[in-house]
Amino acid sequence: MRRREVGHVGELSHGGDEVFHGWKLVAALAVILFFTAGGGLYVFPVYIGPLQAEFGWSITQISAGAALFAIVMGFSNPLVGVLFARLGARATMLLAAFVTVLTSVAYASLQSLPMLYAIFLVSGFAVAATTILPAQALVISWFDRYRGRAMGLTMLGIGAGGFALPPLNELLIRLVGWRLAWLVSAAVLVVVVIPLIAVFVRTRPSDLGLRPDGERSEPGGSGASSKVLRGLPVGLALRSGTFWQLAAIYVLQLIGVSALNFHFVPFATQEAGFTAQQAAAFYGLAVGASIAGRLLFGWLADRWPPGGLLAITLILLALGPGALELLIVELGRREVDLLWLYAVPFGLGIGGNAVIMPVLVGRCFGELHFSRIMGLLMGGFAAGVVVGIPGAGWIFDETGSYEWVLILCATGLGLAAMLAALLRPDRHHTEFATAE
Repeated sequence: MRRREVGHVGELSHGGDEVFHGWKLVAALAVILFFTAGGGLYVFPVYIGPLQAEFGWSITQISAGAALFAIVMGFSNPLVGVLFARLGARATMLLAAFVTVLTSVAYASLQSLPMLYAIFLVSGFAVAATTILPAQALVISWFDRYRGRAMGLTMLGIGAGGFALPPLNELLIRLVGWRLAWLVSAAVLVVVVIPLIAVFVRTRPSDLGLRPDGERSEPGGSGASSKVLRGLPVGLALRSGTFWQLAAIYVLQLIGVSALNFHFVPFATQEAGFTAQQAAAFYGLAVGASIAGRLLFGWLADRWPPGGLLAITLILLALGPGALELLIVELGRREVDLLWLYAVPFGLGIGGNAVIMPVLVGRCFGELHFSRIMGLLMGGFAAGVVVGIPGAGWIFDETGSYEWVLILCATGLGLAAMLAALLRPDRHHTEFATAE
């Protein structure tokens, strides 16, 4: 059987039979995100009970710290984009990983509510600089033809971490206590995450004399590092309607997803009458479906137009609250199996959206200034979370029902899907600048 030509499918480097470093980077990023995003975004709720038991803090007091975390994380993304562009990926992520270690040790020595808030503030930056934006920017730099599947495999780490780490931490808390559990998290960062960043993370293929996808240099070219980066200057991007269209989509999506993720269990137990175990099981099912969504839409992203795929992910997201409103609230049905109609499309939409959005931004604005432009877009994270979670809580307190929360979330996500369908990703390609 004839051996495939080196570099032809992006799986091998152009210099021999060694696996292309970009795929090694993807594997490393998936593991890094498993711990940094899975731990930073999903784990803290299992510590709420132990904190209440030891300190007597209310849910409102602890939730205020979570809101601070969301605000800082959202507004840190533009700074992370700048650091990525100026210091490079490895230095930025190593700095943030060391800070994450310090915050984990600080959690283990927690003594007061102001100290908790201070840790949340620092942790917001650290999580932003070790998770979504750096991983997205690296995939955009290292891949072109295989960008979708690389993004899907990378983002798989977030869903897997969100699925596995909360129960593992809950078990660890029961075995050794919550303070030692935080120290174990710090040790994992030192032993696993920091070495992976140091060994595998490089900002772009040219840092190792390679080209995106593992392609060989063109005949007569100046070598592997001759790949020309193209993209829209940041100032032009900010003045474009495309940027603000994407920003509106991002914020609408964050409002709906954050509100439903935070309030699904209270809705299912307090309003719909399901047991806490049933509510937790279907919340976990949605996280599990997001894993499948990342793989599916990562594969589709290399074959179908990203604007249409983004619209599909948003329609899937809208189907979740739509099913709850129609079947549970409006029709009063209480069969637990109906929650599948929420969890599966909503989870697929979450996973697919996480993959398609950065691919689409790269298509719209190019790779040259991706980290800065994506960082500015992700500044909307704070706005989406701060509006979505407290807003849904206020509506429930005022009306005694989550009905309007579900209606507004479904409507907002449907509007975002319409905006996505109207996007013209290639609109600004003639205005791209270039750089070696």
